[in-house]
Amino acid sequence: MAFNPQVFKKVLERKLVAPGQVVFREGERANAAYIILRGAVQISNRNSAGQQVFLRELVEGEMFGELALMTPDSTRTATVESKEGCELVVVSPDKLRERLEAADPILRYWITSLSERVLDLSKRVRAQGPAPKKD
Repeated sequence: MAFNPQVFKKVLERKLVAPGQVVFREGERANAAYIILRGAVQISNRNSAGQQVFLRELVEGEMFGELALMTPDSTRTATVESKEGCELVVVSPDKLRERLEAADPILRYWITSLSERVLDLSKRVRAQGPAPKKD
C-alpha cells in the first residue's frame, strides 16, 4: 500500500517543526507518535559513555514514537530532531485506540500481537547493550 499523506491530513492533527527543532528528547514521557508528511527527522540516543549517537534518518511516510502508544506511561528511548523542517501528523493514544476499536477484530488482534512482539524485542535488545566491535 502506497503512502497517501492526504488520508492522514484529513483525520489527524498536524504539527509543523522548524529545522533543527527537537520533536522529543530521550527520557521524556511519551504521549504521541508521529508520521512524517513532509521533510525528514534524525533519530539519536546516548550510548553507555553518554555520547549522542546518530541511529537513523526517517523521511516522508515513515512513523516514529509508535512504541509510546503501546506502552502506558513509557518514556522516550531516543531523541528526534527535524533535519530541514518537517510537517508531522500527531497520533495520540486516544486516536489510535479509537481507530483500533473500530477495526476488524482479526486485524486488531494481529496489530496487538505484532506490537507486543516489537516491544518485547526492543526490551531485550536494550537489556543486552551495544554489540561488541568487530576487528
